[in-house]
Amino acid sequence: MPVHVEEMTSEVTVLDGDLPMGKAQTEKLVQLVLKRLHDHQREGAKVRESTQLRRSAAPTSPIGD
Repeated sequence: MPVHVEEMTSEVTVLDGDLPMGKAQTEKLVQLVLKRLHDHQREGAKVRESTQLRRSAAPTSPIGD
C-alpha cells in the first residue's frame, strides 16, 4: 500500500493476505503521522524564527500602517 506524505513516500507489503489493520485504523495512523509531521515543521519554524537576527528588539507591527 503506497503512502505519500508531501515529499516522503513509503510502500508497505503484507505477505499474509489481509491487512493487519482495518481501514479505520490505517486512517487513524495516517492522521497521527500527518499531525506529527506538521508539529515537527511548526517547531522547526519557531526555532528558526526565535534565532533570527533582527535590527530591533521586536518585529515591526502592522498596526497603524
